[in-house]
Amino acid sequence: MTEALNDWLQHFGSLTPVSAAAICLLFLLTAFVVFPRTVLIIAVGVTYGVAAAPIILLSGTVGGILAFCTSRYIASNWCRRMLETKPRLKVVAQAVDAEGWRIIALARLGAPVPSALQNYLFGLTNIDIVSYSIATFIFSAPQVFLFAFLGATGRASLLHDRSTGVPLAFPLLAILLTATIIALVSRRVRLLLLRLEP
Repeated sequence: MTEALNDWLQHFGSLTPVSAAAICLLFLLTAFVVFPRTVLIIAVGVTYGVAAAPIILLSGTVGGILAFCTSRYIASNWCRRMLETKPRLKVVAQAVDAEGWRIIALARLGAPVPSALQNYLFGLTNIDIVSYSIATFIFSAPQVFLFAFLGATGRASLLHDRSTGVPLAFPLLAILLTATIIALVSRRVRLLLLRLEP
């Protein structure tokens, strides 16, 4: 599947307004569909490098805001029924009501809940849309840049691109540190959820 996605992205050539629009559309749609965004971010990183990360971040945030509004104003009954079947999501919603943007920040950094489900879930809480939008934009950035960088670094390594003159150890160290931070935050979120469960 990753190869098919890379082929589709490469069809657009280099990073142009047309390919940027395709990336925007892709990440707007993934804000509504439960799908591993990590794979998509890495694929875009492989094809276009880290330069595509701001496009991914902005379109993912806008998509998240649209899914949040859909959950809150259009399909709240459907989303509440979905929430009733997943007790852990209910706990997250209660935590957001109690802690506000801090829980959204932790969830965006490394929660075990898929991003699209988070978008719908947060729409059912009492958090205001401005706090949600800012927290989503700021705290989604580390993962987006990390995985785009991973894709770009992987491509450079495969092509034996040494034109930058930067030893491969530096990017690998940056990836390792960021991944460690994300793993620690993810662990903290899991512990918090376990503590909050009845």
